[in-house]
Amino acid sequence: MTPEQRAQFSQAVFRFEPLPTDWPVDFAIITACDPDGLQTSLERNLAADEALEAELRAAGYRLHRITGGSADGVHLEPGWGVPIGLPGAVEFGRRYRQVAVFAVKAGRLALVDCEDGSAEDLGRDFRAF
Repeated sequence: MTPEQRAQFSQAVFRFEPLPTDWPVDFAIITACDPDGLQTSLERNLAADEALEAELRAAGYRLHRITGGSADGVHLEPGWGVPIGLPGAVEFGRRYRQVAVFAVKAGRLALVDCEDGSAEDLGRDFRAF
């Protein structure tokens, strides 16, 4: 992950419907949009998102739609909240050629590099924008 990507990801905000009351406190946020950190077409992003959803559901994961992006809403990437451990989240991220995934641990937001699996606490609580 480049320093510029790290800076952009660390500023991400999230939009989502309230999490179910029985939602786990630890989960990952995975998207399939913009592989390799390169902006792609809406059609390709939609197809990748549908494939990721289908693969996660087939594996038996519970999902919750979470969209991450810039605070001004100019860049938005639909993704999935998934109760999955970091190794599994990183594996799905790699499979969909993502630069990073997010992890929520006890309400704290972390950025996880898909190349080496390293996690960086972003110093803030996870909440909706």
